Parts: sequence; structure tokens; C-alpha cells
Amino acid sequence: MRTRLHGLKRLAALYGAVEEMHSVDLQRKMLAVREAQQAIGMQHKAAQAAGLHGREALTTGDRMGWTMAETLRQMAGSKRRRLEEIRRERESLSDQAKEEYVASRLKSEQIKCVVERVRERAENEEQRRMQTASDDRFLARQRWTDQQSEQHADEQMKAS
Repeated sequence: MRTRLHGLKRLAALYGAVEEMHSVDLQRKMLAVREAQQAIGMQHKAAQAAGLHGREALTTGDRMGWTMAETLRQMAGSKRRRLEEIRRERESLSDQAKEEYVASRLKSEQIKCVVERVRERAENEEQRRMQTASDDRFLARQRWTDQQSEQHADEQMKAS
């Protein structure tokens, strides 16, 4: 039973390591999604800033400045759309990683429960063995005491 418990503990450690690996992978993929969201936010701000510069250029009559600002606004919009695609791809990968993590966590918890049940059974078995040995010693001592009493009684009868 102890060797089985030892093997199950090793298996539980392996499942724990796999769970940790999936956890790290999930964190990494969630970070990639956040980075994409931040980049989208930066492009959104860049587009807004370009729009403001474009309006300023229009009010001052600066055609070249307006053209430059409009080009920057369009580029920021284009980058933002590409980043949205990247974010969606990363979210999909993050969702898959989350599913893998949840599955590995479930398996890890299941093997921990199995290990705990086997450990409890092994402890109960050990306690029963110890109790049986204690009972055997008690009975042996009682038999020996009874034998000594009988021998003493026999010797006293013979002596009388």
C-alpha cells in the first residue's frame, strides 16, 4: 500500500507540474491580450490626436498640415483594425489556454483526492495492524499470567 501511495504522490506531483505549466501559459496568453488592448488604445489616442491636429490645420488654413494629420489618422485606424484582429486571435488562444488550465486543474484535484483516500486507507490499515499487535501482546501476556497462576496453584496443591 505504501509503494502505491508513493507512486500516486509522484503522479500527483506530475499533475501539479502540468497544472502549473498550463497556469503559466494562460497568464502569458492573457498578458498578450492585454498588450494588444493597450496597443489598440494607443492607436485610438493617436487617431484622436491626429484628428485634433487636422482640425487645427483646417482652422488655420494649413492644407499640408491637414493632409498630414488625415494620413496619420487613417494609418492609426488601419493599425487599430489590424490590432483588433490580433486581439481576437489572442483572445481565442487565451480561451483555449483557460480551458486547458481548468481541465488540468480538475485532473490535479482529482488525483489529490485519490492520493488522500489512499493515504487515509494506509493510515487506517497501519492503525489496525498496530492495534492487532497490541491486542496480541495483551492476550499473550494474559495467557502467560493465567499459566503462571495455574502453575502456582498446581504447585500449592502438590505442596499441600
